[in-house]
Amino acid sequence: MIKTLLAALSAAIVLIGSNGFTPQTPPEQPDYLAELAEHPEYLDGTDFLCPTGPEKLTPAPAGYKPFYLSHYGRHGARYAWQSDIYKLIHYTLKDADKEDNLTELGKDYRKRFESLYPDVKYRVGDLSRKGFRQQEALAERMYKNFPRIFTDDASVRVWTSTSTRCVMTMSAFCLGLKAQNPRLDIFENFGKVFLPAILPLDGSNPFRKDDYKETPVPFDETWEQYIARTIDYKPILARLFLDPDKAVESDRQWNFVSYLYFFAAGMASLDTDLVFTDIFTPEERVALWKIDNFQFYWYAWKTHLGYMPILDDIVAKADERIVSGEKGADLRFGHDYTILPLMMILDLDGMGREARNADEIHGIIRLQQVPMGANVHFVFYRNKAGDILFKVLHNGKEATLPLYTEKWPYYSWDSFKEHFGK
Repeated sequence: MIKTLLAALSAAIVLIGSNGFTPQTPPEQPDYLAELAEHPEYLDGTDFLCPTGPEKLTPAPAGYKPFYLSHYGRHGARYAWQSDIYKLIHYTLKDADKEDNLTELGKDYRKRFESLYPDVKYRVGDLSRKGFRQQEALAERMYKNFPRIFTDDASVRVWTSTSTRCVMTMSAFCLGLKAQNPRLDIFENFGKVFLPAILPLDGSNPFRKDDYKETPVPFDETWEQYIARTIDYKPILARLFLDPDKAVESDRQWNFVSYLYFFAAGMASLDTDLVFTDIFTPEERVALWKIDNFQFYWYAWKTHLGYMPILDDIVAKADERIVSGEKGADLRFGHDYTILPLMMILDLDGMGREARNADEIHGIIRLQQVPMGANVHFVFYRNKAGDILFKVLHNGKEATLPLYTEKWPYYSWDSFKEHFGK
């Protein structure tokens, strides 16, 4: 009798475990050094190009069909984000050459740089040709993944940051969708009035609110201290200049080295075969990546709750579509410093965890997760009974949220709103 009861109890436990809700935990993050060794392209950091190829997706539960998609994306591949990056390198190398202060590698580096400089010096911040094609390809992938959403009766509404590269990104993405279905109804929006859903903390946002809760990092190590213990950048300068101190003032040397790093990484965004990473050792490139990763997390974490208006807009517009039954998509285009806080708020794949010290950052946030063209999709499904499920894609891959579900990667929309207090 006791054995029978124990067997029945065990069966019940198994049944509950198989049919009940199971907690979603973020995927285990690989060792970042091993990951960088396997994918050296990740060392380009936020200049890494978001892949546009197909990803294997989990079929929806029986009876559920996609009807709506909400999107936030970073602009596509671009030229350098600061004019100083091009100008400072150009004039520093030019002056050093006049003073016979270039090494043989420095002379070769300058020759390569000058062959590119005329094409880039007036293109600061512009979307590149690669970036335009990339956005067309991302739009094509979106369409092919969810053709039921983008039928002739669908409505696609689009909003963008007021920066030129984001406007061009919006244009390229919409052209990519139109190429798949020329009859799509697409309306592109531009203006400061839309900034709460795109750039909530931007100084030009007329509705900016500064009463959000700040979340300072819990450790005292500064960026300067982290640089000092992570890299000796003097040898990098010595590879270019016979007398580095003569070429670059001591208090500006780190700034110059960081520009060399960003410039080299930016080649991935341009139609060129030129390479500028040969002035760094593999260990130095990793160190520069780590320093940039530190800075990115440090700034984003402190203010990430100030970007809650983006999530507010995602929820409001999704609820409007659910109530109206209107098919289609709402698309938003912004920047790396806005999409990363959104990922932190969502705790997407564990990206909302707090780093207790600087060395924990790389297991939570890694710059290649916020590449050129980074994107987050909320994809909504409905069954005949009107029940709503959704899933989140991060750069095309199914992602986890800090919610319970019995149908991962699909989550209850009501549970999501309850969790986030919406």
